[in-house]
Amino acid sequence: MKKLISITATVTSMSLLLSIAPAAWAESSPTSVVQDVSNTLNLDQKVTEQLTDAITALAGKQTIQFTSADTAFDDWVVNSTLTGAAEADVTQNYNSKKAKVTSTLINYKADDLNKVLDQALYNKIQSFLKSFDKDKKFKADAFWRVKQDVNDSGLKNYWVIWGHDQSLYVDVDHNNQLSASILYDLKEARATLTNKARNSLKMLGISSVKAFDYSLLTKENKDTLWVYQDDSSINSVHIGSSTGKVWKVINEFGTDWNNDADFKKSFAKPKLSKKKALSAAAPKVKSIFGLNSKGYSVRIQDNQYTFTKKGATTLIGKINKKGAFYSFEAIPINGVRN
Repeated sequence: MKKLISITATVTSMSLLLSIAPAAWAESSPTSVVQDVSNTLNLDQKVTEQLTDAITALAGKQTIQFTSADTAFDDWVVNSTLTGAAEADVTQNYNSKKAKVTSTLINYKADDLNKVLDQALYNKIQSFLKSFDKDKKFKADAFWRVKQDVNDSGLKNYWVIWGHDQSLYVDVDHNNQLSASILYDLKEARATLTNKARNSLKMLGISSVKAFDYSLLTKENKDTLWVYQDDSSINSVHIGSSTGKVWKVINEFGTDWNNDADFKKSFAKPKLSKKKALSAAAPKVKSIFGLNSKGYSVRIQDNQYTFTKKGATTLIGKINKKGAFYSFEAIPINGVRN
């Protein structure tokens, strides 16, 4: 995957994985499959039971065969295979000091998606893709069932469906909430939106600009956006997928502090007064978002200026040491950007 959601596929570092998942799969697993566990690794019986229980909680009673275990460090990595409703490879992390399973990843083949997922969840995903993926680009290559203690990536209990430069997540802990991303090369992206993204970046007024390398169609929470970005994540423009409205523009070339200490010193006191901030922001806000900033009030925190007006879109701008805005974000009244 190019620049999609940053995921490290090394099975020994589960904390970086994102997630998608349906309701407890074990409830819908075939009752005809009887638990059968094969352990030729001389693992302690209690450890084997813990590993088995963790798999069963996610996949139901299946046939499990433990195939390898790396116990050289406190955090063990144990691999196994799963057969029953579908074949799968399993990787688990076991903390020997805490005597507990800290993560379980079950890797299924894409063709077995409808065999493994609960029917209601499968239908939900298909319905979602029908509205989200209008170009019909999403093609599943594999899918995982993951549960982990660490929450570095925002999800702990989920399914994730992988495709080429694309992914779809189901957050089991939050009512099977769906999120997804599909990467487009610029030549495949909407030409009108690409031009709008480029123009919006220019309107920000920072002299240096890095060309976009791709566009990402994303769905997260209530937002469905086209995100234009370069490979270094220096420039970024967010555009609503339905409305075509620009919601966010960032040019990191505009930052000019050297380190955290320089930042704190530079913005210990307001760099711009509220009046000057409104004056500097007004033309950019008008050209980028089409909004009139008359009647807005300003709240200042460090280098961030928040512009608010009752019943109107909230605007958040960030300035550099010179007092120039290098970032603007618009937040609609209803909080939905699409």
